[in-house]
Amino acid sequence: MKNRIIENLKSLDTQKKQHFLLAVSGGIDSMVMLDFFYNNPSLASVTACYINHNSHSKSKKMGKLVSNYCSNNNISYIESSIDSSKIKSNIEAQFRDKRYSELAKICKEVNADYIVTAHHSDDQIETILMKILNASSFSSMIGIRSLNNNIFRPMLNIKKNEIIQYAKKNKVAFISDPTNEDITLTRNFLRRKVIPVLEHIKPNLHKPFEDFQKKTKDMEELLSFTTDKFIKSDDMRFSQNIYYINKGRFLTLPFLLKINVIKRILSKDSEFYFSKNLLAELSAFLNKEVVGSEKIINKTKILIDRDCILLTENLDIIPVYREVKPGEIIENNDFLFHWNYDKRPKIFLKDPSFEYVDAEHFNNKLIIRNLDNDDTFSPLGLSGTKKVNQYLTDQKVSSIDKDKTLVVCNEKDIVWLAGKQISNNYKLTKKSKLIAKLNFLRK
Repeated sequence: MKNRIIENLKSLDTQKKQHFLLAVSGGIDSMVMLDFFYNNPSLASVTACYINHNSHSKSKKMGKLVSNYCSNNNISYIESSIDSSKIKSNIEAQFRDKRYSELAKICKEVNADYIVTAHHSDDQIETILMKILNASSFSSMIGIRSLNNNIFRPMLNIKKNEIIQYAKKNKVAFISDPTNEDITLTRNFLRRKVIPVLEHIKPNLHKPFEDFQKKTKDMEELLSFTTDKFIKSDDMRFSQNIYYINKGRFLTLPFLLKINVIKRILSKDSEFYFSKNLLAELSAFLNKEVVGSEKIINKTKILIDRDCILLTENLDIIPVYREVKPGEIIENNDFLFHWNYDKRPKIFLKDPSFEYVDAEHFNNKLIIRNLDNDDTFSPLGLSGTKKVNQYLTDQKVSSIDKDKTLVVCNEKDIVWLAGKQISNNYKLTKKSKLIAKLNFLRK
């Protein structure tokens, strides 16, 4: 057992001695883990943490056991408590979420490198069975990971009977959690009623589950490799905080690959996981292929456009309506706009952020504002008027970029679709006497 734990520590790939925050419940698994690291101090420095769930009669007694062990052996100890009074359903998952949230907070407070738990090989079997029963996502079928961000599980390839033998040999005191006997909880039912039957059929039950986990990991690596290739291909680009995905190419991909590409984007800041229901919703959303359809997941808008599928975190249109006098500069986090009277240019700039217009009818001010659905204007070079929304569609401007489009107006008359096109009514002619230079820069 010792040699395998030492070997597992090598996966941390670090030369320095680590500081571990040990999650210790007072049960046999975590007390053996605590005792092991106490008796092997060269492996890591440790702080023990007991999270009181306040969920059963032995909660305080188990905390006292951990506290006394740490006190007697001069081990740094922290105890914390979580409120379980409002947890009425999905008890296991909610307790787990609250526990890990509290451990993460304490980990930062004590400046530990890793949160370390005592999950073992038998836990892995239970977890994989639960994932299968819950029809969980493919990636979660791999079960418990030995290293997941800063959560480390060095005993994941240790069997339960080895832990029991260690406890007997080293006289490790522990208290059995009474909730482990409650077979109304799925994990306990599997542990007490299902796994013993499976072990009767397959005595070395750990072996096929380890093999299943390895194959799942191999498939996950293949999926990750294929996802990387797609993200780096010409079928996907990133510009001004928007991901543009070639719709025709993307929708032909296998569903699992489509999901993984989206998941990679949604996990840009922190790991994101699809629930079973959300996967079904996303599948239906993509299969409809309705142009203009939108779905918001994890604070990211997914939008189906004519040629692309777009993803952006910019969920809201920032309201803009400003009167701008000549020489005045309007600037915020998204754009900069200013204008002034000027001379006729000798050379017209090709830069779309600049335009020269006829200013004869200007009332010494312009208005920059958001685009309205009913806006119309006379595009340069075209006869008659056209709805701005339709003009942008014809120019293959995405729905998200439409939402971001601003217009520069003389009173109610559109002079310029900022950064895109001026109106025929304000083009320079040989007769133009008063000229204005407009400057719009999108950040």
